[in-house]
Amino acid sequence: MRAKKVLITGFDAFGNNLINPSGEVVEATTANFSHLEVHKLILPTVFEKSLAILKKEAFFLNPDYIICFGLNEKAQEVNLEVLAHNLNDASIADNEGNCPVNEVIFEGAAATLDSTLPIGEIEDALLAAQIPVAISRDCGRFVCNHVFYGIRHIIEEKKMRAKAGFVHLPSFETMGLSDQVEALEVILAVLNH
Repeated sequence: MRAKKVLITGFDAFGNNLINPSGEVVEATTANFSHLEVHKLILPTVFEKSLAILKKEAFFLNPDYIICFGLNEKAQEVNLEVLAHNLNDASIADNEGNCPVNEVIFEGAAATLDSTLPIGEIEDALLAAQIPVAISRDCGRFVCNHVFYGIRHIIEEKKMRAKAGFVHLPSFETMGLSDQVEALEVILAVLNH
């Protein structure tokens, strides 16, 4: 059986955060699965640049799955995002000073796109591992949503095989590194069968 390729991405630090759990967690995982070939990528917290880098890597790898991770400081649990919005509407600037307000990401494209990850299975697996989890329908309108919507749109447009979605992680004050790494590995384990 061919190993499935999974691309997992996190972000670098942004705003007032000295570290970004999503980048730390992606870097920290050493999980080795029999049927998965895991590739890691840390994206800059910059609107256009993040998606351009992700798109290039997705075209190069042609993965079966793309799971993007980001930080939601307000989250109390792992947030499985189910909906991406075709809108950039930043309340703070990204790491290069861009602060788009009420701008569509792709002209003439769908207002929203759904995650194509097996959200129900992932939620069940996290609950079984006693990791706090919630389904979220609001990914914000910052770089996280930009990447989520952008890669889903590109996959549809280019008819790529990848299933893709986004997961928001809480701060390390809310959930420690080891628990977040475990959460990521539980998610990967769902894709390993």
